Amino acid sequence: MNKYKNLAVLNGILLAIMIFLNGVLSEKIGLYISTLIYHVLGLLLILLVSIVRKNKLPKFNKIPAILFLPGILSVLVIFLNNLSSSKIGITLTAGMGLFGQLVISTLIDHFGLFGVQVNKMRKEKILSFSLIITGLIFIILL
Repeated sequence: MNKYKNLAVLNGILLAIMIFLNGVLSEKIGLYISTLIYHVLGLLLILLVSIVRKNKLPKFNKIPAILFLPGILSVLVIFLNNLSSSKIGITLTAGMGLFGQLVISTLIDHFGLFGVQVNKMRKEKILSFSLIITGLIFIILL
């Protein structure tokens, strides 16, 4: 595996840990406050990193507004993870999230949505993709 595949695996591990800890905190202090706390802490961390690295602020008026949508989506993702994990557990929350990610990312790649480079689903990948989706469906339904 190359470095970026290893980083993607690490991302998945961190995501599962995050879903667990987010769910526990949201049960203790509530969905809205826990979501706020996570984002404030994330903001403080990235501000510190940016200050240490001496990153300059970009000219925001030159950036298309749609590119700021992930900030809103991240709030929704954490909120929905907190809500779901407390009701259906971490495995099912992560599994259903992975299912959604695979379906949408495949459509984005295959059709070149949002202006990304087209990366068609090759015949060689259809079997492995089908096995992953089948496994996720079993996790979701059983």
